[in-house]
Amino acid sequence: MVAYLHAAPPPEASTPVGGRDALDLPGGDVGWVLLVGETARPSVAEALAREGFEPVLVDGARAALARLGVEPGGTLPDVAPTISKDALPRLVIIDADLPDGDGFSLCGVLRADPRSAHLPVLLVAKHAEEFHRDLAAGVGADEYLVEPVDAHDVAVLARLKAGRRGEEDVYDAHTTTLPLVSLMRALLSGVRSGRVVLSEEEGVLVFRHGLVVDATFHGERGTLAFRRLVCFGSGAYTVTFGPELHRGTFSMDRAFLCDQVVPGLERFEQLRVKGLPLAARLTVDFTRLSQELPSLPEDVEQVVRLFDGRRTVRAMLLECRFPEALSYEAATRLFMLGVLVPAILVEERERARESAGPPRLFEPVLAPEPEPDAS
Repeated sequence: MVAYLHAAPPPEASTPVGGRDALDLPGGDVGWVLLVGETARPSVAEALAREGFEPVLVDGARAALARLGVEPGGTLPDVAPTISKDALPRLVIIDADLPDGDGFSLCGVLRADPRSAHLPVLLVAKHAEEFHRDLAAGVGADEYLVEPVDAHDVAVLARLKAGRRGEEDVYDAHTTTLPLVSLMRALLSGVRSGRVVLSEEEGVLVFRHGLVVDATFHGERGTLAFRRLVCFGSGAYTVTFGPELHRGTFSMDRAFLCDQVVPGLERFEQLRVKGLPLAARLTVDFTRLSQELPSLPEDVEQVVRLFDGRRTVRAMLLECRFPEALSYEAATRLFMLGVLVPAILVEERERARESAGPPRLFEPVLAPEPEPDAS
């Protein structure tokens, strides 16, 4: 069980609460996360444990400094921190209002010591204040969140911060362990700016102060590129935090992402698991199409015409202008009706005809020989 700790020594190797035996973090170590103040609620601790982290909960600033090996020498602003050389947590999540100080000052204390200066810190406030964003930036917080905070978003940010590249504000991740849509949900819950760049495919997402403002993918730009990227973008990617000053092409907040985009993505994933393989090559059975055409919607022609036996289902979805889940559902329905058939079957049929040779149109037809006269 997770317990409140005050001046206990740094943790030894232990099994994360309610979770896995190990986590694929840099160095192969089990990560632990320090939660300070009311941010140490069960939902956040449980979400972190499900991600493989070990949540350690303390109730205030002094307890946090003690947990990190700092002996308080007076009021919090006067503390001269000397962080122990033992393993530091992967992330510190601090409530803005603490019973013995405030989270902004505690973050400043951690930033003042060179050994903890690059420790990722998330500040969480119960109520948004106009000066909080500037204050969080002034003390060097990695992120500033306002209640209500989604526990899953906090866990995603913890996983992202575990992939820090040295002392830079750059983080490495992979879509298999941290899907792009989960990443963007978490990033849009905060106020930082930066960009996400896929290393294996040409794709970029730009975010600024809780909004996605630009996206490019496979020659597309804007909202279409954003949809394509979160659907088809895969592999390793890099998240870099820093000012993003260009105007961008659209504006999307977390609420729109969750309400309008995520349901389509979830449907798309269901189809990918149970529907047509994205690598399949299909072609049109025109005889069957003529039979089913009266019952099909008029705009289905925009989907049908893209299946020429050479394009894969993935290529069709990337080229079609309809939403990805809608196009995928239409293709699946046409396949079930027999309008779309595997291209390889048509190719095999054509090869069989070619191997049979040309039709024998001009060969003489021999007349049957007369039967012998029985008499």
